[in-house]
Amino acid sequence: MLLLLPCVAYCLLFLILHEKGLEWRRAALTAAVLCGTCVVLFTEALSLPRLLTRGPLALCWLAFCAASFLYLRTIKGKSAESSPAQNGASAHLDRTTRILLVGTGLIVVLVGLTALVSAPNLWDAMEYHLPRASMWMSNHSVRFYATPDYAQLIFGPWAEFAMMHTELLSGSDRFVNMVEFLSFLFSAIGVSLIAKLLGAGPRGQILAAIACVTIPEGILEASGPMNTYVVSFWIMATVLFLMLWNEDPSWLNTICVGLSAGLSVFTKGTAYVVLPFLVLACWWMGSPAARIRFLKRSVVFVVLILAINGPHYLRTYQLTGSPLGFPLPSKYPRLQVVVEHIGVRGTIAGMLRNASLHVVTPSERVNAGIDRAFHSAIWKLGVDPNDSGQVFLDYPFHSNHFSLHEIHAGNPLHFLLVAVAIALIIWKCRRRPKDPALWYAMSLLLSLMFFSALLRWTPWSSRFQLPYFVLGAALVGVMLDRYLPRKAATATAALLILFAVPFAVANRTRSLVPWSRVENLYHPRAYQYFLDSHSEIASANIAAAEFVNQLSCGRVAIDVYLDHPVLDYTPRSMYVYPLLAQIHADGRTRSVWYSGVQNDTIRYASAQTPCAVICLECARVPNKWEEYRKIGGRASVFDYIVVFSDKGALLNSDNNQALAQAGADSRPDEPRK
Repeated sequence: MLLLLPCVAYCLLFLILHEKGLEWRRAALTAAVLCGTCVVLFTEALSLPRLLTRGPLALCWLAFCAASFLYLRTIKGKSAESSPAQNGASAHLDRTTRILLVGTGLIVVLVGLTALVSAPNLWDAMEYHLPRASMWMSNHSVRFYATPDYAQLIFGPWAEFAMMHTELLSGSDRFVNMVEFLSFLFSAIGVSLIAKLLGAGPRGQILAAIACVTIPEGILEASGPMNTYVVSFWIMATVLFLMLWNEDPSWLNTICVGLSAGLSVFTKGTAYVVLPFLVLACWWMGSPAARIRFLKRSVVFVVLILAINGPHYLRTYQLTGSPLGFPLPSKYPRLQVVVEHIGVRGTIAGMLRNASLHVVTPSERVNAGIDRAFHSAIWKLGVDPNDSGQVFLDYPFHSNHFSLHEIHAGNPLHFLLVAVAIALIIWKCRRRPKDPALWYAMSLLLSLMFFSALLRWTPWSSRFQLPYFVLGAALVGVMLDRYLPRKAATATAALLILFAVPFAVANRTRSLVPWSRVENLYHPRAYQYFLDSHSEIASANIAAAEFVNQLSCGRVAIDVYLDHPVLDYTPRSMYVYPLLAQIHADGRTRSVWYSGVQNDTIRYASAQTPCAVICLECARVPNKWEEYRKIGGRASVFDYIVVFSDKGALLNSDNNQALAQAGADSRPDEPRK
């Protein structure tokens, strides 16, 4: 299988770096950064001549594997071996710690199994993460295209680049969830190494990794097709390599700092908010000589960041006039995420709103009391909890409930542990200004304040805060190692593992356990795409896809009909990826593009003539029937979806109103489960 090529490339890089004397965790993470950079280089290079297809991409990875193998042979046995003293986390472990590791390993296995078995199905991924990958594969390039959703163009694309590589090389979307899972796994490795640099011993490093693996929100997201764990990993890697650079300012660490920072902002815009105070703290942790050296090499860091992001910045600038994509050229409420007015009281109110997402219990009665307490506290600041300038799309502020859904899940135990760790370490280390744990703890707190000051609260903001919990896990490991009795630290780790089990086995949209309150994985793969609150449209989509697959048509236009082009909500017509997956829109079997686009991206509209048009929400829209009458002259209706082609069940005549009504009254058969 061609998908093995990136895996082989990674293993060869790891062996090269380990042969060069790097401790295994450093080698593993450095290889991940270099492979992540290759994903960008190969994608952008092949996009220029529109060769982003399976064959050329496989050749790129094959050439990289060959070069790495030859280099490994030349250095085999010539480099210094890794010193056993470097491998602090692999020192002799007692029986209790080994049991904790077994429990943690079980969590990892369960999450990995879920990621491998489940079809991608999260709402956001169906609307913009994965559709953009399908469009890139169809265009054989990552150049911009006409789309009703600006998010598909301007948001950082690294996670989707990687998911697209898995699709192109494997021929299906079977492995797209593994991008998040691997980020989850590597984050735990990196956090253990950060804990070591903060002064934790071998057991503290393991406890830090356990704290990272058991984050509820992280567990739920790690088996899906989103990008929050990916950006969490790149942010963690940036911090880690900066801390390593303070001790060893080698060119390898210099390159890894720049590449990790570049990949983080290339993945998700929240990195621009999370990183500044963390970078500043890491810089201050170093010696005076290291600080000066950092400033001298800052040009290198900036060049590497621009090398990663430059092509995307240019594309975004050409569309919006800004390399970051904001402000947009037209009104688009869905992407208005920055608060209107930044102030001290608003920042404190934002921190309270964000904290409320994690102060949750299984008791609705207790949660209601918590909700009232947060509302009261915000009002006492002189701030309206529902201030339209601070909350997203005027969503009324409310505390979250206990949830097994990754969009709404809180991290109550981890929130408590990280908060206590920050407070305790700042208090204990206040008279030791050179202690790196002090600056690390303060940077997390300041970064979270900046996050709360700048970004609007949303009901799903807990997901955006995942980087803080990943980084905070290192502090938890330090705290448990330094300040708690051994039995108390062991009990805390055991509690985290036990609390993590329900999230690992009963994910709300892809549960391993059949349970009436969650959606399980024991459905046909086609139906699994709709398990995130869209099961009612599964039958129409599956029937429409089966019809399109019976057509001898390799060029399909998708019309995501919107009755109003200004999006401040997400209608069901935007839930388009399941159709793309089922009709094999991979640029080989079938190419797809958007038609009927009404925003500024129309400049990128395709000049191709389709042999079929899938029009969502068009069953009751006569003018759409008229617009696509020349596409075969016939139409087939599947609830709210109309497929215009030359083999439709209905003649697309002048009597569009009657046809539209007939289409609206038709219902496809229920999908087979």
